[in-house]
Amino acid sequence: MKRIFSLIIFAAMQLGCFAQENPKLESLYAYLKAKGLVKSYTLSNQHEEGLRKIYSIDLGFFEDRRQGRLEAKMDSAIRAEQRNQREAVKQIRRTLSELTEEAAESYSYEYHQGGKDTIITTIALNSYTDGPIPTAFKYLGTTHMDEFKMPALVHFRYVVHKNPESFGYDTGVCQFKVNTIVDSTLRATQDFDVKTLHKTILPLLKDKTIKRRTIHCQHDSTFDVFHPQNVSFYGELRCQKTKRARGDNNLTVYKFTSEDKAKAVLHQIMECVRQYIADHPREAYTICSDEYFPPLIFETMFKGGTYEYEYNLERPRTSMTIDTIMDEEGFYILINVYEDDEVVPGDWKTLKEVINGKKVYYKDKL
Repeated sequence: MKRIFSLIIFAAMQLGCFAQENPKLESLYAYLKAKGLVKSYTLSNQHEEGLRKIYSIDLGFFEDRRQGRLEAKMDSAIRAEQRNQREAVKQIRRTLSELTEEAAESYSYEYHQGGKDTIITTIALNSYTDGPIPTAFKYLGTTHMDEFKMPALVHFRYVVHKNPESFGYDTGVCQFKVNTIVDSTLRATQDFDVKTLHKTILPLLKDKTIKRRTIHCQHDSTFDVFHPQNVSFYGELRCQKTKRARGDNNLTVYKFTSEDKAKAVLHQIMECVRQYIADHPREAYTICSDEYFPPLIFETMFKGGTYEYEYNLERPRTSMTIDTIMDEEGFYILINVYEDDEVVPGDWKTLKEVINGKKVYYKDKL
């Protein structure tokens, strides 16, 4: 990880003092990563407060109430996973207890009654910039706007339902999120130069053995891709909407059947991205700390876009994302250069073009 972000950290040191994260949080992240419960974190300078580091985990588990009878029937891998998650919850709570002692403000709530256990802990390690912590922070883990005004936020939610009809075990969920500023001086002040970075990356993908497909997704204000009636028709897996209600997406899908080659190419691409960020740290970006191909769900390795903190309808909004995903057929890198709304269609393996909902498909799947 130190190698991955050495260039970014170097740029930060040139511009100002690179803030060290709370050592207890650093230790907890290392613990969760070693246990395989968190894959990565993101760094983003697209916030007024500076460069933010964010990661979260969502765990689902059950507690056996039948003195091991169910446990004995479980697969060993499942048993190990459940133990892993229960131990992680205990470690998170121990760390939260330690952090509370040094927090600027904290809130803790516990409820144990009627077969339900609920524990909520929210900690602001540093003072909230706009006065006292808002009520929404205490109960819901902050609203979006409140969260991104806090220099260091930690939120934990644990809920267990004891259901007598659930075949002898209790179902539970744990949600944990860390959102901290690691450098207050690294606030984006320029749009990301999408054209230049894209031009730098393309030579790395000229290998003719790499299969590729292009997809053009376009819509204007007459077609609402986010309307429930159009979602299944349009088939998008991810959309990010702007106030302009229009979008022009030009995706290229690169397919690899060799995992080693896929990882090597992704690494080359991300090295280019990191070098560019180190050279242009004031351009607006979000980057993932680790390189990987998640199964069946897209992971955004990088996004570069506009920097404004108040939306301006007159300004052009050109962005680029680099996504990864894998399935039983291969490993995929998706590069999308788009204006305004971002759309990644669900039928990205076969879709060639979609204009205001009207689709054209390739004859065969990638």
